Amino acid sequence: MNRKTDLGLNPSTPGAWCGFALLVALFVSLPIDLSAQKTKSPLKRHAILHMSDGEQREGIIELSRGIEFSLTNLKRNDSDAKAPVEAEKFSAGKSKIYTFNFNVVKEMRFEPHSEEYLKKFKILNVSFIDEVDENGKNMVKKVRVGLPYPVIKPKCTVVFNSGEVVTGLLRTCVVYLTTVDPDTGFKIKTSKVVVKSKYSGEPGQSYEDLLRVKHIQMLDEGTQFARDMPITFNAFDFDSIDTNYVRIKDAGDTNLLAHGVVTEEAFLKENKLVASTKGKPATAEPSLIRMTGLTHDTLSKVRVQQEADGSVKVHSTLGENVFLAAQIKGKWVASWPLEGTVRTELFKSVEKEFKKTLDYYNERKLIGIIPKKNGREILALVRLRRDIPDPEHALAWAMSTRWGNAGSFEMGADGKLLEYYRLSIMKYARDPKTGEMSLEDRGSFCRVRIDLEDETPQVGVSPALWPVVMKDGRLIVGPKE
Repeated sequence: MNRKTDLGLNPSTPGAWCGFALLVALFVSLPIDLSAQKTKSPLKRHAILHMSDGEQREGIIELSRGIEFSLTNLKRNDSDAKAPVEAEKFSAGKSKIYTFNFNVVKEMRFEPHSEEYLKKFKILNVSFIDEVDENGKNMVKKVRVGLPYPVIKPKCTVVFNSGEVVTGLLRTCVVYLTTVDPDTGFKIKTSKVVVKSKYSGEPGQSYEDLLRVKHIQMLDEGTQFARDMPITFNAFDFDSIDTNYVRIKDAGDTNLLAHGVVTEEAFLKENKLVASTKGKPATAEPSLIRMTGLTHDTLSKVRVQQEADGSVKVHSTLGENVFLAAQIKGKWVASWPLEGTVRTELFKSVEKEFKKTLDYYNERKLIGIIPKKNGREILALVRLRRDIPDPEHALAWAMSTRWGNAGSFEMGADGKLLEYYRLSIMKYARDPKTGEMSLEDRGSFCRVRIDLEDETPQVGVSPALWPVVMKDGRLIVGPKE
């Protein structure tokens, strides 16, 4: 007897039809929301691709398996006409290459890094292609012919979910875009979008004819952080950081500043005073920032957080070493070498050039420097403040341009002028011969609103926060015991 017949595997048997019906029932019971299945992998993201011709392509995007983006960072040079030197001439620094995937990206923006029109060329003297003249130069003669064609080399600014930002040149890669039917969840089609490092057109075309990606906008959250780096403090007491501060949401009828940061005592005192006159009290929320950091290479701001188990970690996508800063007894202090605050001849030279800069922050103080590459690169710890030159005129102009209850330039929603101060790090390229400097990059630990009549708060450095050493994915902070 045939063994298959005994096991009921013949399709003509009733048992086989029952099994087949069971399989169909199971298949029908499966969920058909395949769009959720498509985005289950963190490397697949729901996004919109904004193209240069105005088209918007929405769907699930991903790279090929095993492939990542490769971005060579660019220095953000000061392009102001008053910049005294070109940074590239003096920095001589190597660019850093970042590799990452869609899971840690919030958005990617593309704009031209260089644009030019070129012509194709012909070689006139092919027979002399291997000959050189008396100076050793190749004797090949080339002539440009035909109509010019456009060439665009884009730069890409990547905003990570952690808040870090890097601008650089992206290596050519293929992005796969899968469009999904919103009603059934079924995949409609998958198309390739080539993100190029260089776009070239045809003779007679213009820049506008080059179809390219201008913006990749994520519509889901993705992975918040790629790396969590634990911190070990050798000398610093994390619990010494101020925790009694609140951020003002609505100033009400008090003299407090909207979005300003004050102590709980000052907040309660102002509200008590307003309550005695039956005025509107201020509202506030806890100021949760106890410590913050700036990455060494890109000066991107990163979050420093104390976990539920008491450990302190830096949340960073780029995984770079960091400078740290915290508010201690109302004063912001940063991790910086004490020797960098000594007024040496180099310090005075940097200070002289630093104070020449004219921008929005017109009150400037140099706190410390870290020279690199024999003085060709300078990291400067600085305090900046916007001091409005003519408050009366500024307020009148702001009131005349105000729209509704919102604020306007240099005036907040509370109807008061805005003045801020920052504790920041600036990176300069420097000419050792002339001392001239050009701004390459900048980042700020904090930006705090203060009253026009208030003195600019003091800032400083903390020896207990220096040095910061990376070892095996951990940050060791402070001098050795």
